[in-house]
Amino acid sequence: MPIFGLHPEGLLETIFEEIGIALTIVDQQQNLVFANKIALELWGGVAEERPTSFREWHQHYRLEDAEGHEIRVEDYPAMRALRGERVEAQEVHAIFPNGSSKWLLTWAYPFSAMGLSGVIVIIVDESVEVGLRHAVSQLQRMESLGAVAAGLTHNLNNLLDTIILSAEAARRKNVSIEECQGWLNQIGTAATRAAELVRRLMQFGRTQEMHFGPVQINDVVSSVLQLVSSSFRQNLVVKLDLSRNLPPVKADASQIEQVLVNLIVNALDAMPNGGELRISTTLAAEKTRATVCITVADTGVGIPQELQSVIFDPFFTTKPTGKGTGLGLSSVYGIVKQHKGRVTVHSVPGAGSAFDIFLPIQRQISMVKSASD
Repeated sequence: MPIFGLHPEGLLETIFEEIGIALTIVDQQQNLVFANKIALELWGGVAEERPTSFREWHQHYRLEDAEGHEIRVEDYPAMRALRGERVEAQEVHAIFPNGSSKWLLTWAYPFSAMGLSGVIVIIVDESVEVGLRHAVSQLQRMESLGAVAAGLTHNLNNLLDTIILSAEAARRKNVSIEECQGWLNQIGTAATRAAELVRRLMQFGRTQEMHFGPVQINDVVSSVLQLVSSSFRQNLVVKLDLSRNLPPVKADASQIEQVLVNLIVNALDAMPNGGELRISTTLAAEKTRATVCITVADTGVGIPQELQSVIFDPFFTTKPTGKGTGLGLSSVYGIVKQHKGRVTVHSVPGAGSAFDIFLPIQRQISMVKSASD
């Protein structure tokens, strides 16, 4: 698609075609006046000899945000930039009429040059990277599942022992109806607890699509503790400090569960001889937003200062060969970033580590209300 109104046309087209990424130009009249070959291939469009309306071009696809919500044409990066808004890099899911889809990272920048003003839209196809990210997340989920499985197995065995012993007692001769009823009640209670353990185990292990919504962080913390408590050693002290009346955060509960399981498992590994595990939640006001902060801290071996800058890198691990994939903290970092949050670490060798997870609250107004309570 040739550039309309730009001179020297041939030089600019050559530069834009050889740049190696998808690039389009939309003018102030919302006409798509240029798309290089990579962009045309990406969107499945056909080169034309005249400007195409951006809305007409939109008929070739529709966009969803990272949370699966459809983006209105008026809120596309190009349209927002045309209105003078500052547009940050945005990850979007493009869905085409034939059912295929792609994950794209987009930027939109206003410009005015050589008699033409509008926006330049840059698009990078991230479909492969997103697929790998999902695969890594699931691999780490399964590794975390293995880390807590031994404790859960011990709990299940205890529950099964309770069921077996209660059943044998109920079958004995000369057992009154009241006594039999008591044994049956124990069987029912143990069976219910066993079923709940298995359900939580299966729920945590299965692949899940991202579903964002209002999430009460304290509820997620309680759910995770039920899952991992079987792995706690006798010489471990667990301290909870959960702030009351926290506003909900906008999150995927299962993904935040994975973050907490990863951090707790790492904390347990850092305290092979026991220690103190502290989990706290609090409301935190950052520069431009309100967040809920989750802290997972231990009194373990700590992290050397020279390693603290690389602990979130994929495949980095200090564990012995075969004891970890090095994906735990990388997965934590990726999930938190997907939630538009941030993660920090404070650690002193020999004195333990503390990880802080900051997640944006559902609505800014919630911060004001909570702060005034």
